[in-house]
Amino acid sequence: MQASILRNALAPSADVGRPMMTIDELFAEHASFVWRTLRHFGVHDADLEDQSQEVFLVVQRQISKWDGEHPRSWLFAIARRCAAAYRRRSHRRHEQPVESVPDSIDPHDPTTRAQLDRLNRVFQTLDEDKQIVFLLHEVEGMSMREVADAVGCPLQTAYSRYNAARRDLFRALEEAK
Repeated sequence: MQASILRNALAPSADVGRPMMTIDELFAEHASFVWRTLRHFGVHDADLEDQSQEVFLVVQRQISKWDGEHPRSWLFAIARRCAAAYRRRSHRRHEQPVESVPDSIDPHDPTTRAQLDRLNRVFQTLDEDKQIVFLLHEVEGMSMREVADAVGCPLQTAYSRYNAARRDLFRALEEAK
């Protein structure tokens, strides 16, 4: 009996340090989210594949420390840091990361293009904290709790940033008409 108690005490628990998802599951479900996040943070289209791979290399190293909660928030934080490192490297190489137009937009339609350009210019006037919260909630469909976890701020701060971003966007779009 003591041997079984000792064996159970020494055996690793199935729940301790074990994520709810494997790296393969994380990649299958969230690779496109990581791709979009990197693109938003200024990773050039030609480098998206490499930078996505970099994110999942970090995930591989850190997965044992992950609590298994809010995978998109966790991946967002990693992608944000990888994109920041990418921008620092591209600055030293004198590259200029560019924002790109979503694939679903017809780039040949001048009216649509003008509207997107105006929206992008207005959006770029927001500070980065407001941009991030707005994009995660509106575009990625994350709950405000997930957004707060992803950006590392209290829930009320996330709501405040989101509401300020909406207010600033509406005001700037009205002025730009």
